[in-house]
Amino acid sequence: MADRTLEELEKENGKEGRGALVAAHGRVYDVGGSALWKGGRHMGTHQAGADLTAELADAPHGEEVFERVREAGRLVKQGEGNAEPVRELPAWAEKLIALHSHPISAHFPQAFFVFAPVFLALFYISGNPGFERTAFHILSAGFLMAFPGAVTGLVHWWYKYGGKSRPVFKLKIALSVLLLVLAGAGVLLHFSAGTLSPDALHWGVIALYVLLLPVITLLGRAGGQIVFGGKGR
Repeated sequence: MADRTLEELEKENGKEGRGALVAAHGRVYDVGGSALWKGGRHMGTHQAGADLTAELADAPHGEEVFERVREAGRLVKQGEGNAEPVRELPAWAEKLIALHSHPISAHFPQAFFVFAPVFLALFYISGNPGFERTAFHILSAGFLMAFPGAVTGLVHWWYKYGGKSRPVFKLKIALSVLLLVLAGAGVLLHFSAGTLSPDALHWGVIALYVLLLPVITLLGRAGGQIVFGGKGR
């Protein structure tokens, strides 16, 4: 077994007849002989020649799957200035990530922001004031729950993914900020407007509610790209 740097590992990606190595938690594994890693790819998502520690946290299995292949060495840091620094994972961050705190906390506001405009539409269609109050309460709950989602997302990005500035991470951060701004503005505008009338459309409130839908959809798509792979990752 030999020590390898990340730069050396990236060359063993299984393409063009090269060997296929992957790393996880500082260990390097030879997956070249595995039928599950034909051409250096696994499940059409994971590519050999990479450190898969972060991806394992979202996989349906753990590092134990690599017991079926040969351990080929250790992954070591490159010389200073040649590689991204390896972030030490504090115990609290490790526990937070192990709980899958971001996916859990992100799904609550996603549901709220989808249904808030639905109930607002039901109010204007039926004239039932209960739907209007429900829309406001759901929007307010989504706004409050978006903060844990954003905070846990930053923790995952910084510690689990090393704070890498990939396009998909930049997009998620920008969309998260936009979502908080839109939701906060929607809560304030709806609250200041008081009880709405079904006979008079409040276009400002309607616009803020409706704009949440494409933003939350794009956020979900970006999250899927990070977990399952895809363009822009």
